[in-house]
Amino acid sequence: MEVLKRNQQFIFIVFLWLLSGYGGPLPYLVVPLTVIVMKRRNMYQELLLGFFLILTLSDSRSYFLDWAANAKNEYIVLLAIFLVMDRKSFAHFSYFYKRFIPFFLVAFLCVFFAPSDIVFVSFQKTLSYFFLIIVVSNYTIKCHNDYGGEFYKSLIYMSAVILAAGFILRVVNYEEAYLDARYRGILGNPNGLGIYVMMIFIVFALIREKFPSLFSNREKNIIWGLMFVSMYMAGSRNSIFALVLFVFFSYFYKISPFLGFILFVIFIVGYLSVLNNIADIVNYFGLGSYLRVDTLQDASGRYIAWNFAKDHIKESIWLGRGFEYTENLFEDYSDWLNNLGHQGNAHNTYLTLWLDTGLIGLVSYVWAMGRSFAEAAKSSKLAIPAMYAILFSTVFESWMAASLNPFTIQLFIILTMLTSESISPYQAPAVVPIQ
Repeated sequence: MEVLKRNQQFIFIVFLWLLSGYGGPLPYLVVPLTVIVMKRRNMYQELLLGFFLILTLSDSRSYFLDWAANAKNEYIVLLAIFLVMDRKSFAHFSYFYKRFIPFFLVAFLCVFFAPSDIVFVSFQKTLSYFFLIIVVSNYTIKCHNDYGGEFYKSLIYMSAVILAAGFILRVVNYEEAYLDARYRGILGNPNGLGIYVMMIFIVFALIREKFPSLFSNREKNIIWGLMFVSMYMAGSRNSIFALVLFVFFSYFYKISPFLGFILFVIFIVGYLSVLNNIADIVNYFGLGSYLRVDTLQDASGRYIAWNFAKDHIKESIWLGRGFEYTENLFEDYSDWLNNLGHQGNAHNTYLTLWLDTGLIGLVSYVWAMGRSFAEAAKSSKLAIPAMYAILFSTVFESWMAASLNPFTIQLFIILTMLTSESISPYQAPAVVPIQ
């Protein structure tokens, strides 16, 4: 295939990473060296795709991919250094990060209020989030300008291979592909796979809006099929509902943004009524078993987590205790929470941001995010539906409050595609020919 020919060097590098994973600390040498080699050869597309892949592998719980969790830290630092030291290569520098500056000022200030045992980690996580926004926005624009539609095609193909790899793992090692009888593919858990599919579905929709003829009907059917089957097998309720929201509102926003907004207001008004009767509704359609209706009423223990988080927010309302604080807090009380029926973290991006950066930080972040989508709505009718889906997802998961995961990077690819003047929905560069 033409895409494989164009990316054969990158494919070789990925195999090298995977093979080095069997050699103990070898990946911590191999990954940085290959990243430096890619930079020397001006392989900017491969640099960004490689970072996305490393973040995806780091989410896995497979022991032979443990190296990716540390390699991603080296990777983002190198990408940031390349960006700073070689500004000439980034002619159209993105200042997308500027609207997030108030948030980061608050986040760095909150590091000083973090418990002493997590201060260094809190600073690292705050810095990595700042790096992520700058790196992803600028490398995406660079790849768009240099590679055009070929970059987006490679991005979608790589994501499709990741989903297909989950099916292969299911055949090779069935237990490794499942967690508590639910399919997770090569991702860390079923909900993570659901978020991954939801986000890449939105990315794919935006690419098709900007490049209507980039994918053939056969390619689109295969990609949609991989997404649908992966989502169905994962059974992630939150991501399924978020994806339905995106598809539903995308249809009506294309007809009329005003009609789409009116329907959203109706949805919000009717949401509580539906929520109170959700079990009966799900059982009526015969989906009680698939959607695990027995855990719907307590949101799989999330209400316990949310009430616990709210109790600790009162201790520091305006300024939080720094990134990592929420995770550290829930870990300290994990035994007590387990006895109540909850496992994991806060499972809510906004409560997590409130605990970590305070109400001031939360408002600053939501303002920056809302402003970005509002600006994007001027040029894309998919912007607001994408925002609805992401907002719904982040009410039930904390992924947007973390930087180095395979979901937040997709969020900033989406926002860069939507808000950058260099990436017009009507004037996309042509596919770059093979050199």
